[in-house]
Amino acid sequence: MKKRLTVILLMGLLACEEKNTIKAAESIAEAKYLDINGTKQFVMIRGENDRNPVLLHLHGGPGVSELGGLRKYNKDLEKDFVVVYWDQRNAGKSYVENFPKAEIKVSNYIEDVNVLAKYLKSRLKADKLFLVGHSWGSRLGMYAVQKYPEHFSAFVGTGQEVAAADGELQSYQYTLAKAKEFKVDSLVQQLELIGEPKGGDFRTMYPFAEAFSLQKYILLELNRKIYDGFTIEKLYANFQESEEYTAKEKETYLTGANFANEHIVNDADYNNFDLRKQVSEVKIPIFFIAGKFDYVNPTPLAKQYFDLLKAPKKEFILYDKSGHDPAWEESQRFNAELVRIYKAVK
Repeated sequence: MKKRLTVILLMGLLACEEKNTIKAAESIAEAKYLDINGTKQFVMIRGENDRNPVLLHLHGGPGVSELGGLRKYNKDLEKDFVVVYWDQRNAGKSYVENFPKAEIKVSNYIEDVNVLAKYLKSRLKADKLFLVGHSWGSRLGMYAVQKYPEHFSAFVGTGQEVAAADGELQSYQYTLAKAKEFKVDSLVQQLELIGEPKGGDFRTMYPFAEAFSLQKYILLELNRKIYDGFTIEKLYANFQESEEYTAKEKETYLTGANFANEHIVNDADYNNFDLRKQVSEVKIPIFFIAGKFDYVNPTPLAKQYFDLLKAPKKEFILYDKSGHDPAWEESQRFNAELVRIYKAVK
């Protein structure tokens, strides 16, 4: 597939053109659909000063747009950065019906980052981009900085993914232990019914397809008893109550997310991954911001990976009041942290 990047549609009026539209002379506020490797993908660029450093955010999932949450909790970053909000292929505002299943592949996502980075460097006259990735985006980010380090000044991973087999096993064991600790017998029974995950193939690690999502749902329910953090309702509200999405986009949001998760597991590169082996060394500074209570992608595993990782500069930052979403659970600290990190590496 010919890799090209052309603007195919300028969005004049979006849900994101809200009351607080930036109007300063040197500001930038753009919303576009770009042709990225043959697929239409939504990109929004916003900043109070177009000469500020460019921050590109990689959302999780795959397929889980974080535009609503980022603009709700992290909008202040637009004061210090030109922030690029990107809905990856067939996610969020990039969703289209009848998207080809075969196009949901790890290698395509990596190349999408490469093509978008080239476009942003040209469009915004930036020598390097400051890359931030959450959850799946943290894994994608590590792949991208390994393959295309010339595009990036540094990478910040939050909710850092590390390894399929060990990550899912630790997540399950933690969840079961907490269910027993809080004596929630119904959840203990459900977890014991599905049993420990075996191996790193997401198609076969559990005895039935829904078990993976069920374990994560139980973990998020138990988090209500573990710490005062982000709930399922808050995550849902990030897109349902957001002005960034149209009514139709809110209807298709979960359809796009489910589509990506259903078909990415058929890509051999997605299963059995282990960044400790695949990305053991990088050429740019690396920062991990981890929530103490994150067992969606277990923080102890992220710390182990961090200790093994070779990088010219690295820092592991633990947030004591956060789980999987430190950018939203401790948003003021997170926003200030990114400014501090950028100043340390520029």
